[in-house]
Amino acid sequence: MIRRKFNSLYIIVMFLVIWSCTEWFDPSIDPPENVMAVEGLITNGPGPYYIKLFMTSAYGNTSGYEPVSNAQVMVIDQDNETTFFKEDKSGIYLSPKGFKGITGYTYKLIINTSDGETYQSEPQTIISGIVVDSVEVAYVEVIRPIQDASGGVTYTPVTGVKFYADIQNYSQEAPRMRFETQVHVQYVLEEKDPWPDPDDPNLMNCFRKVKLDNSINVTIPLIDMPENATFRHELEFMPSQFRFYEGSEDWFLRSIDRRAIVLHQYTLNPDSYRFYYSLHEQMSAEGHIFDPIATQLQGNMKCVSNPDRIVLGHFEASSYQGKVFLLNPEPITENRLWLHRRPDLDYLLEIPDSSHCVMFLKPEGWIYY
Repeated sequence: MIRRKFNSLYIIVMFLVIWSCTEWFDPSIDPPENVMAVEGLITNGPGPYYIKLFMTSAYGNTSGYEPVSNAQVMVIDQDNETTFFKEDKSGIYLSPKGFKGITGYTYKLIINTSDGETYQSEPQTIISGIVVDSVEVAYVEVIRPIQDASGGVTYTPVTGVKFYADIQNYSQEAPRMRFETQVHVQYVLEEKDPWPDPDDPNLMNCFRKVKLDNSINVTIPLIDMPENATFRHELEFMPSQFRFYEGSEDWFLRSIDRRAIVLHQYTLNPDSYRFYYSLHEQMSAEGHIFDPIATQLQGNMKCVSNPDRIVLGHFEASSYQGKVFLLNPEPITENRLWLHRRPDLDYLLEIPDSSHCVMFLKPEGWIYY
């Protein structure tokens, strides 16, 4: 006990000495008030495609982004064919019906804003897509931070399914790809009734499509890989517990019906891969002194009317493939787990990330087998 008190006192004294010798440095920060931010995507897959334009807030301003409206937005291909994007919502511009990117073609984004500025991307080529040979699954346990009712966080073991993509590698470098995945869950809710009728409960059939992970999922750069080798990449972790997907005050979960994984894959050119990998590094940083910060990210946009203006964001032109894989009927366990590619369920690729419920009947788009 005496030794423990001495150690504690020693730590306190040393802290006070260090504190008294500390000279605080308050750097002068004078960032620009408004910076154009661009997020754009075209692919060789189904449209429409989008261009999002926003002005970022000043440093320390938490009011968010200001959409840039009334801009002229166009994409020009290598044959000088011009496609104009029309503003659909404030700051969001969509491609016209029928416009589709072509593999091997090079595209350039040009933006003319109402204040007279012109922004332009570097030319971007849609390269040939890389095929995912198969998607594999494994039943695993991971440690996840779980927030309790008081706002505290505890690290808790969580069981679920991990999805992996097996990709054929055609060079000595890992393929440059990014992935977006959603889980499509079908379930049945029963109304919370203090006097329920066991023979005639109020039931609601629902499905929900949700993105479980908001991180940037890109392949990790590896070199000296054997050609024609299979490259395995982790796609997503899906918890078994339904509480990770949905909660309701008036309804409780009666049963889970089916689950599917919705996979969007993009094959990136070197510029886009460099941008997304840098973004991935930033989002996965743990606060080390040399971790990247947002202002270090170099996109492919510039202001040609005023080269000194800072422009954030990226215009992506990539190859796209979308696939849907259906898991076995519930329950999903370590000894009861398989996955099937279901081309007939590709309509799930277009369903928005939201919930849809119907009393008694099955909603349109329900998976029956």
